[in-house]
Amino acid sequence: MNGEGKGGKIGFEAYFEGKVVPLIAREHPELVSEMSIRVEGSVGLGVEDELSDLDVALFLPEKLWKERGGQLQLTLLHDLEPFIAHPSSVFSRDPLVWWNFRHSEICVHPLSMLLCGQAESVLAGERDVPWEEVAIEELLQLQIHPILRDGHGRLARLRELTAVDRYPQRLWAKRLIRELIDLAGEFEEFDKAVRRNKPLEVQMFMGEVLRMLFRAVFLVNRQYYPWRNGFLRMFRQLPFGPKELLGEFDMAGSEASWAEKPAAISRIVHVVTAQILDTGLLTEDMLRCLVHAWDAKAWESPDWLAGSEARERQAEEAGYEAWYGWIWDRWGWPEQGAVP
Repeated sequence: MNGEGKGGKIGFEAYFEGKVVPLIAREHPELVSEMSIRVEGSVGLGVEDELSDLDVALFLPEKLWKERGGQLQLTLLHDLEPFIAHPSSVFSRDPLVWWNFRHSEICVHPLSMLLCGQAESVLAGERDVPWEEVAIEELLQLQIHPILRDGHGRLARLRELTAVDRYPQRLWAKRLIRELIDLAGEFEEFDKAVRRNKPLEVQMFMGEVLRMLFRAVFLVNRQYYPWRNGFLRMFRQLPFGPKELLGEFDMAGSEASWAEKPAAISRIVHVVTAQILDTGLLTEDMLRCLVHAWDAKAWESPDWLAGSEARERQAEEAGYEAWYGWIWDRWGWPEQGAVP
């Protein structure tokens, strides 16, 4: 990606060192040693072509951001020659102006916005990484988005603390259980839309089903995944998946008839399920009783199945089928089988 400004085409790194940093040093010298700069968006994920634009985050410690961040943002918008020249975006009363809205190339953020608002506390050693709260996608951004400047090594330290090999093993299982539950429900609606010959609904469900499948494969590999851009490129780098599944994914996303797509997705699910069992990420019982496993927090409760089996017995004792036991569990009914 190159910028076209008064000085011709330049790379974005040269743009920062030659234009952005000198401007900040001149107008806000007290911020230079404190700022951390990271490339965001598709370029940050390694997707760089003629359609890519510049999307960069400049982070400041929260206190400094509150005191000086607004002035810095104003300087960057008003005084800096843009990396990519666009028509001037003047104020307009046209209600459709939102459709052509362009974000600022460089946005000034508080460092505390990272890790669900806990980044500064984590860096200060006041708390652990909030693994269960942070989106997998944000963890990936911390790992691979290029760092152009890093005041006091803050982004580098966050990258170290959130490395994929530090991710708690139990949480891979938790996230996969939730993903599979949601995938099963979404696929059911997709399949119904195909059989009902509802093209628009099919298209809507298809995109989400494919994204869920991709995420499940990343989780099986115990790897972070992106929001949207870069899925396929990163998928090709996984230990498990490219060789076994790429053809089926191509079929599911191709222009083949919609009637063929549910079968392709089912084949992907069968292969992924076998890999889940081979890796031991989930057990057969967890897969058989996904909702029970979720409700009982099976990823951190070794005896979760005992409780599930007890509820099934209670349902049978009350004269119902065993799988109705989830009702006893959900409403916390007493141990005896009779319905309250």
